[in-house]
Amino acid sequence: MVRREGEGRNATVITVGNQKGGVGKSTHSVHLAAALGKRGRRCLLIDLDPAAGSTKHLGVPVNSFAGTLELLTTDETIESLAVVEGMPDNVALIPARPQLSEIESLLSKYVDRTCILDRALDAARARFDVVILDTGPSAAFCTTVAAYSSSDWFLLSAFAHPLSLGGLTEALADIADVRRARNGSLEVLGVVFTAVDRRATRLRGQLEEVVARALPGRRFETAIPQAIVIPEASGRGRTLFQMPRWELIPSAIEYLRLAAEVEHRINNREDFLRGTLEPPDLDAEVASTLGHAVTPSLVVNG
Repeated sequence: MVRREGEGRNATVITVGNQKGGVGKSTHSVHLAAALGKRGRRCLLIDLDPAAGSTKHLGVPVNSFAGTLELLTTDETIESLAVVEGMPDNVALIPARPQLSEIESLLSKYVDRTCILDRALDAARARFDVVILDTGPSAAFCTTVAAYSSSDWFLLSAFAHPLSLGGLTEALADIADVRRARNGSLEVLGVVFTAVDRRATRLRGQLEEVVARALPGRRFETAIPQAIVIPEASGRGRTLFQMPRWELIPSAIEYLRLAAEVEHRINNREDFLRGTLEPPDLDAEVASTLGHAVTPSLVVNG
């Protein structure tokens, strides 16, 4: 459950994934964290991909900080490794770098690879409201396996393109395997489409129909449209919420809507899984966020 101000924290852990690269996983990861931050939630983003997509998107120079590799192979803590300076409001980042690809050789031969995130997540659950895990495209990579094995929810990212459905199918098969073998409580939070061409209504409708058949009730009402401002922001090492007058950027508003949907499903888990959850009033949620004073940036040691 996403905790409100004054409540004890017990972070929800969300893995963002798809078994194909280039489908918006890192973009969704950083912007969902930033949007939840705007809503006053304390978020930890852990970059588990050696390609370091979230790290680069947030403007952290690769190899400038210790991060995920040290978190998983040493006794370093979240407090010592989290980057908070220059991050979106209420967001902390554990960065990745290419050396993360060597993690298999650095782990003890006695370590269960499915459990390597457990220590970090146990600590994070007590300090944050939401932990978002940005995974690489390979389900065989040990950090991806560990993310699936240790998460509460799985958020599927997909382009509104037929080729992305193959990745969705593979991801769903992997989730089914994880549920049987390791993490029976893992659930699909939903499928969010990105880079949606509003003019391609027929294609989008066909894809949404496929998702509705495969995952009834799991499609998000929100879809992220094509927008040149997203790669522009990424090129500056920023999220949309760190751009001037972000309140006027339509894609930023869509991410606020997505964050509201995510919170609604997490906070009403049983009704959502039963298929009886009524949708939230997204316009009211966004209006409330825009009218609410933004809380100061997270200080992990505070």
